[in-house]
Order: sequence, then structure tokens, then C-alpha cells
Amino acid sequence: MIKIITHGDLDGLTSASIIYDILLRKQERIIVHIAQPFNLYTLLRNTTLENSIKEVYILDIGLDETTWEKTYQELKILREKNVKIHWIDHHVATLNHLNQIIDLEIELLFSLKGSTVTIIGKNFLNKTSEPRFYKKLLIMGEVGDKIRKINENHPLTKYIEYIGSSLVANPSDDQFKINIIKLWVKQKNLVNDEILQRYEEAFSKLKELTKYSKNCIIFENEKIIIIDLRNTRVHGYVGKIASYYTSKKNKIVFILFKANPFETIITCRVPPSKKFDASKILPQIAKKYGGGGGGHRKAASIRIPREMTERFIDELKNLFIPR
Repeated sequence: MIKIITHGDLDGLTSASIIYDILLRKQERIIVHIAQPFNLYTLLRNTTLENSIKEVYILDIGLDETTWEKTYQELKILREKNVKIHWIDHHVATLNHLNQIIDLEIELLFSLKGSTVTIIGKNFLNKTSEPRFYKKLLIMGEVGDKIRKINENHPLTKYIEYIGSSLVANPSDDQFKINIIKLWVKQKNLVNDEILQRYEEAFSKLKELTKYSKNCIIFENEKIIIIDLRNTRVHGYVGKIASYYTSKKNKIVFILFKANPFETIITCRVPPSKKFDASKILPQIAKKYGGGGGGHRKAASIRIPREMTERFIDELKNLFIPR
């Protein structure tokens, strides 16, 4: 058995599709799971209990400092069972424990240039069953991760919008994401009726939430906007709302929301013209409050205990108030 553990965004899904296609030649059973950095260890723990597992591919998942020790222990158990582990990633957080990854003899493909699907495309695209089709997925993954820009008339633009929006309609539905991977690999179709239906639902909901968010701005100056959406169900739509404000006002945007009763999640988007490394600065602050997270320089998310939220907001304001 071979297991693919991938992130659930466009970069992760397109990456998993290319790897899945290539692995089909091995005639082994292939299982796909969707993961986030903070829950990677739980999927690895379940994997250690499966005696038939031969290989594990970890795609587009950066390391989460708050759970790294647990993740490391599960990786160690798998290696002790002679399970081959392939890790393909572009998140700078993964480099923080590079020596431990090497010590476990994990096969690591890493680059800070591009996204995960960029790395996979460079190394594996020509090994797929239909390179021309998977080239489309590569472009979609890079656009979704904001590594590549295409114009509105590009033939893939509408598909990227359909799929990207369909993913936010119900972000916790991992089976839907797995079904998209299988749609691409087994049918070579970019979209189906379910994707289009979810796109319509998401488009309507996003319009409603964006309008609502205008009344939830709790702080704004010439550099940043802080929006508090903790009192509404907004999970999945936050990135698009943040990108809307970033584009419209050319300011760094922070959105607070909750995914459970115990934590506050802060998502950040940074305009291309602004110098702010969200993937470095936000996790450093979160760590002070018992939280963690990661992402990219221009797009990152962190989690902190709910009771620390107001202190975090004050510290965030102080970062951007002129002295």
C-alpha cells in the first residue's frame, strides 16, 4: 500500500494528482488523505498501525512547530518499520528541522522557488500518462498558490475559479477534495457537475460574507486592516475575503475567526508591494501565546488560544503604529 498525504488547496491537490498518476504503474493500492500541518501527526500515527504500508508521500505540508515533536516520533516509527517516506514541499518552516529529516533518511525534494507542484512538475511531469493534461494542473496549482499569473482570457482561468471556489463551500469535506484528485487522474476532466454546483453556492456565500465583513473592521490605519469575523461562520472563505481587501486597499489584511471553541485563527494576506514576511513574523508572535502556524511570506495563518486573542490584537496593532 502507498499513502499520499497532501494539503487540501489547489497546490496540494494538483501535486497529489501528478504523483497519483505516476504511482498507478506500481499496481499497488493507493490511499489519499488530506492534512494540515497541525494534524499531520495524527494521520501518520494511524499509518504506523497499517502493516501493509510500503511508502508515504507527504506533499505541500510545512512543519508546524507546536506539533513537530509528535510528528517526528511518528515519522521515526515509520522509518523503523522500513517505510519509505517522500517529502515534497516549499514552505520555509520545513527547513527548521532539516537535519532531523535527513537523519531519518527521508527523501526530501524542496525548493523555495515556486510551489510544491512546481517542484513535482520539474521532476515528474514527463513521467505522467498524459503530460499535456498534467501541465494544465501544474499551471492551476501555481496560480492557486499565487506563484504564477495568467490573464482573464486564459482558457484555464474559469476552471481555476470553479475549483478554487468549490473548495471553500465546505472546507472540511476532505472526501470531496480526494474525489477531485481521482476525477483528474482517472477521467482527465477538470470539472464535473458537483464542482460547478459547489462553485455556485460558494460564489453566493462569498458575496454575502464580503458585504458583512465591512461592518467587522475593528482597526485600520495606512498600513493594515484587522477584521474580526469570530461571530460568524466564515471558515473556508477567509482567504478570499482577505485577498479582496488586500487588492482593493493595498494594505496588509488580518482576519480573525474561529474554527472551534478553544482557538482563534488569524489569516493574513500581504500585497505584493508591501514588505512583511507573514510566514516568519506571525508564527513568532503566536509562539509567545502558546500557538503556532505558518504559510508563505505573503499568505499565512496561525492559531492561538482563544483567551489570548485580545493581547494578540494589541501586539499586532503596535507593530504597525508609527512611533
